[in-house]
Amino acid sequence: MKSKRSQFMIWSLFAWLVWVLTYAVIMDWEVKDINFIISLFSSASFYFPFLIISIGIWHICRKIPFERFPKIIFGLIHYLLALLVSGLWLFLAYGGWYLAAGDVVFEMVNFYQIIGWQFLFGIVQYVLVISISYTVIYYRNLKQIQLAEVELKVLMRDAELKALKLQMNPHFLFNTLNSVSALVTENPQGARTMIARLSELLRMSLEHHDELIVPLETELEFARTYISIEQIRFGNRMKYNEDIEDGLQTWPVPSMVFQPLLENAVKYGIANNIKGGDIRLQVKHQDSKLVCKITNPIAPTYSDVDSTSTGTGLENIRQRFARLYGDSYIMETQFSSGNEFEIVLILPGMR
Repeated sequence: MKSKRSQFMIWSLFAWLVWVLTYAVIMDWEVKDINFIISLFSSASFYFPFLIISIGIWHICRKIPFERFPKIIFGLIHYLLALLVSGLWLFLAYGGWYLAAGDVVFEMVNFYQIIGWQFLFGIVQYVLVISISYTVIYYRNLKQIQLAEVELKVLMRDAELKALKLQMNPHFLFNTLNSVSALVTENPQGARTMIARLSELLRMSLEHHDELIVPLETELEFARTYISIEQIRFGNRMKYNEDIEDGLQTWPVPSMVFQPLLENAVKYGIANNIKGGDIRLQVKHQDSKLVCKITNPIAPTYSDVDSTSTGTGLENIRQRFARLYGDSYIMETQFSSGNEFEIVLILPGMR
């Protein structure tokens, strides 16, 4: 705010100097008996009172907003103020000259011939100053309104993202508890290990529950803990591999973005696949964007119904991406060679 106020004062002083210089040139041209230095000094001293008055005009314009008064009353107020300001300006200007030089001032400038035109000119100057003042005030208010709207949209977006994230936790917890339930009778030790891993996963979730964006390394740690739970459930049927490009550990990504994608890969590539297979996560940097690809095998029982069923997790992710990135992200699903299914994410840089 102080910087903007300083800029406004500097531009006002600059405009006054240009005005003073212009009047000095005109005075030097019209009055042959004085040199340019005297003309410049006379012009500066003559318009200095109006510069001081202009500061008051600025504050008056702030106290009399255009939109709060009827047009007639608004015009009448400024008409009276224009008369008052013009008269006050001439009184101060000629008063200062009179104190400095005496009666000779009125003889040098043909006071009685030009005072009427100068009074009208003072009114014109007043109109010019209030026009500039109201223009500046209007654009300042407009900018504040736009900034408030942006801040409101950000707050609303964050609230929506947090709500979506809260939806993700029960969905994930429900699926994981189902996995624990499946092991309780078949593999009690595995079930206990899975519960311990689930506890670790929930701890990590609580640590970052209020964070919409986390470093890539934090998100990968969460995903690895989830995968370790599923590996207990499926044993040798499930293998997991990562290919993470170096130097991306601190890249900001949406929180809990990999876990539902990996959950989708487990559900459709491993759970219904007797032979099992490999799930691969690849993350790399390309053209200032983060490219993530999750690949899983296609189960023999895979159907068109499976291919169109995105589930709560994937739909949740799409909604979060739309709120975070607008249209600047890509989320695609595709079949690759080797009877595999891929989910590809391309996220804009937020570094």
